[in-house]
Amino acid sequence: MPNILTNKILLTDTEVQMKKDAYYFSHDSNSKDDPKCVLLIEQLGLEGYGIFWMLVETLRDQPDYKYPLSLLAALARRYNSTAQKVETVVKNYKLFQFTEDEFFFSISLMERMEYLENYRLKKSIAGKKGNEVRWNNQLSIAESSQCDNSAITSPSQIIASKVKKSKVKKSKEKEIKDNNTIENKLLIQALNEFKEMRSKIKKPLTDRALTLTIDKLNKLAANDNEKIEILNQSIMNCYQGVFPLKKEGVNNNGNGFYKQNNEKSKGKWSDYKPGESTGSKLTESEIADLDLI
Repeated sequence: MPNILTNKILLTDTEVQMKKDAYYFSHDSNSKDDPKCVLLIEQLGLEGYGIFWMLVETLRDQPDYKYPLSLLAALARRYNSTAQKVETVVKNYKLFQFTEDEFFFSISLMERMEYLENYRLKKSIAGKKGNEVRWNNQLSIAESSQCDNSAITSPSQIIASKVKKSKVKKSKEKEIKDNNTIENKLLIQALNEFKEMRSKIKKPLTDRALTLTIDKLNKLAANDNEKIEILNQSIMNCYQGVFPLKKEGVNNNGNGFYKQNNEKSKGKWSDYKPGESTGSKLTESEIADLDLI
């Protein structure tokens, strides 16, 4: 079997691929202090806490961040646990939510992944715009060099570059012009970039939706420049639609696996002493009152 030497450790091709597929997600260092996790550790010990994070990591590896309840037994065998323990962690501590088609998921994990995906998409869009600026700068330098009889770029190369760039622009412009009468090239470019963003967030723009978007732009903006600004606002914030221009705000709601409510938890946990536990469990109403994941 082929292998490679990485960090002085001999890895097989399979191990290398597994290393590449280790996907990232954020993890709060104080999640163990979540009251539900405290209760989980009190009743099932650190094994229960380990099962919880095994489940979260398993959800992270799924395309839609959901996992079927019917496979919990197989998951338990794979990680040397029991189906009863795994099902207890999933169902008894309100750490996960459930769908009607027998899947479980974590709202907090989904919120974290949505934030991460939007962040990556914004970086991708910004990178493409940066590449376009660099390309234009290089073309300008090449044209200047031609005027100075420089040998860096020949006239034929400059003409070929212009023809190629012109074809790309015409192709994108035709994509919008086929069904809409728009002459402003900058507006056509902004509409195409908005359409591309919608495809990347898996919300593709249909021809009908494009027509409705243009109609709404006509109502929201008095001129083409305002329409372009509205489209740029939607592109940078990954909006599915177009909205009136507004100032950017800062969302400081946090992004934790749980949101502690000091007012609600103060009376509930102020006298809690794990060392004096007799193994008793909280009632369902007490667990429901905890403001967690």
